[in-house]
Amino acid sequence: MLGLIPKRYVFSLVGLAATTLSVALQTNLSIAIVYMVRGSSNDINSEQTNECSSLRKTSFNETYISQGPKGELDWTPDTQGIALGAQYVGLAVGYIPGGRFTEVYGGKITMISTLLLASIFTGILPLIVHLSIHFVIVCRFLIGVGSSPVFPALVFMISRWIPESEQIFISSFVLAGYGTGTFVSYITAGALCASDFLGGWPSVFYMGALSGFAWCALCYLVVYDTPDKHPSISLKELDFITKNTSQQTKQIKSIPWRAIATSIPFWALAIGTFGQCWILSFFVTSIALYMGTILNLTSVQNGLLSCLPNLLRALFACIVGIAIDFARRRRKIPIVYIRKGTTLANSIAACIGFGGVLFAGCDITMNVIFFIIAGVLSDFYIFGVSLVPIDMAPNLAGTLSGILCFLSSVPYFLLPAMIGEFTKHERTIEQWSYIYYITIGVTVLTTVIYLLFGTSELQPWGIDSDNSTHIITKETEEKNKENNTKEDVLIYSCHL
Repeated sequence: MLGLIPKRYVFSLVGLAATTLSVALQTNLSIAIVYMVRGSSNDINSEQTNECSSLRKTSFNETYISQGPKGELDWTPDTQGIALGAQYVGLAVGYIPGGRFTEVYGGKITMISTLLLASIFTGILPLIVHLSIHFVIVCRFLIGVGSSPVFPALVFMISRWIPESEQIFISSFVLAGYGTGTFVSYITAGALCASDFLGGWPSVFYMGALSGFAWCALCYLVVYDTPDKHPSISLKELDFITKNTSQQTKQIKSIPWRAIATSIPFWALAIGTFGQCWILSFFVTSIALYMGTILNLTSVQNGLLSCLPNLLRALFACIVGIAIDFARRRRKIPIVYIRKGTTLANSIAACIGFGGVLFAGCDITMNVIFFIIAGVLSDFYIFGVSLVPIDMAPNLAGTLSGILCFLSSVPYFLLPAMIGEFTKHERTIEQWSYIYYITIGVTVLTTVIYLLFGTSELQPWGIDSDNSTHIITKETEEKNKENNTKEDVLIYSCHL
């Protein structure tokens, strides 16, 4: 069956599976821990009330509070927080090395080896969970390290495999797993924990590990680093990809750290990426907390409604990606317009959505609607700032993506810490409003800086000094002769 599918689409399908698996291995503990630890997961809700509590029926609250699985582990809330957050430390540590390993050794071997590592430690977690919490923390840290290279590796490989005319949609499709992965993880983990299969909650980690092993075998068999290395790709497809991408065959052996560190366009991109990831981090780390502790939703309602923005943002990005690719085929649109336009659109939607939540109060329906508005364009990040390294520095796309991913991991630590600080004495809508005001402020400031100083123009430090490695297609050469303006350079220098 796979033999009948164009090889770039096979790569895209396996890439989607990689991003989904990566997120699933990171988030499965969020659901399983409820079944692992003694006591109700809703003890906090039973101890504290807020302005929305009086709007819920007493009989419902009593049922809600009395529910909740009783686990085997005596972990304090602080201990649970450390266990849940350990993988984010691993992610931060693994991003930059993962990006560089991709450039040196290739994306295929990088993803297989690191996801194999994450799968192994996912599988052994149920076996060591009773030994010591320290073993669990180390295990989760290594799962984060193993998951982190997936994003920079795929960004790097997309620049080699996907023609410009299909790049926006395929990128959104491949990286949509970062939205759908959370949805899949929560649904499957909840079902497995509630069953007797392999002991209930341990099955979440066993099945996660098995899925990881299966993906590694599949990737080894059908994925190759570049089209010219694929043994069964058709000459027609190879010619199409080669003519519509820039195949950079020589790697930069020495990274120009000084040039990167003093590059205004890079820092504008870094700041813009930070702001876009701040929005994403809210929907990964904080939306469920708000719905559970402020809106007082049941665990089932919370899980479904918290996943809804993540699922919709992935689907919407794919739909919009098709439209953008169609428009670019009909008319040459400078890539910088795509990058900045989608970033601006996401920021506007986020500000409107979070602003709406400030006025929604305890109305669950309005909160859900405004959360959807705030998050539905979040995956525009994929074909916005996240692919700019391909434009600016095609030979360093892996390293730059790793650096940006490292910087963008900061909100995943900072935002929950801020929420904890603001709500440590009382959990009220007023306390949470500070979080929304800060989020809107961060979004506006970072977006303005990126729009003013960001670029998709090829940077001299982003290619090999040997001009022979800088391959430009015949079409773009003719375009250069016709019009040598900076705007046109942005079109044909985006090695996609």
